[in-house]
Amino acid sequence: MTTTGEDRRRYPRSRRAAHGVSDDGPGVLNHIDNISATGVLCHTVKPVPLMTKLGITFTLSKPSDRRIEAEGIVVRCEPHELGDDRFMAAILFTRISDADREAIAEHVNRDLEKADPE
Repeated sequence: MTTTGEDRRRYPRSRRAAHGVSDDGPGVLNHIDNISATGVLCHTVKPVPLMTKLGITFTLSKPSDRRIEAEGIVVRCEPHELGDDRFMAAILFTRISDADREAIAEHVNRDLEKADPE
């Protein structure tokens, strides 16, 4: 049986992610496309080499409004489907506080509950 990327994920992801993203690495992060307790998928203006270490700071969307500070590594960077010299970089958190990880998990769960049509 083949397992898709979605099935292997340990934590669910939210597309209503965060704002105010900044990094201490190559300075190319634009905004977050989706987020989970283990990492983020960011839009970038140029490709970022795999295994690039960087610090990332962002604020979770309302109602959380929590500022998150983490460190991570780029585990994937691919051209954006829209082209236009844009890329998508997957960043795996390598250092994040337990409180920040829990805040992200709660944020994602709250977002997914709102999207559930039950």
